Amino acid sequence: MAPPPAPSAPPARQDARRAAARRTTVAGLVCTAVATALVGAGFWPTVAGTAAAALAVGLGVAALVRSAGTGRRTLLVVGAVAVLVLGGTSLLTGAARLALWPVAEAYDRCVSSTLTISGGARCQQQLEEDVWSYLSGEGTAAESSGATGPAGSAPAADRPA
Repeated sequence: MAPPPAPSAPPARQDARRAAARRTTVAGLVCTAVATALVGAGFWPTVAGTAAAALAVGLGVAALVRSAGTGRRTLLVVGAVAVLVLGGTSLLTGAARLALWPVAEAYDRCVSSTLTISGGARCQQQLEEDVWSYLSGEGTAAESSGATGPAGSAPAADRPA
């Protein structure tokens, strides 16, 4: 009787691809966690978090590509999709925060200086006004008046055109 055939190369190759996809998925999850923690802090941590989120999205795509043809890949696909969704959310959040940095800083100063619910509502209203005026090129109320906080914001009529 002949000995059983030796294992062929394809299963070993599948195991190697599965391990590479697993490492890529875990690296993407780590980058996503770092990005989530950093986005929303100061300027440089937000920049670093946005870069980590972009790296996470790239790793998520790479994990999906690497997992192709590995057989059992359900967990890898779930992990890669989680990396793409959470990393993409952090990427968009960080990019929006950086694009609207003066407005975000004015809002953070306003919220940190208020103690009441009505003060928080004024901060929210000022944020909405400042976002639209910043996007239209007028700047923020805090920039135009030099004031910070909800009570020190310049009225709309005093803003430069």
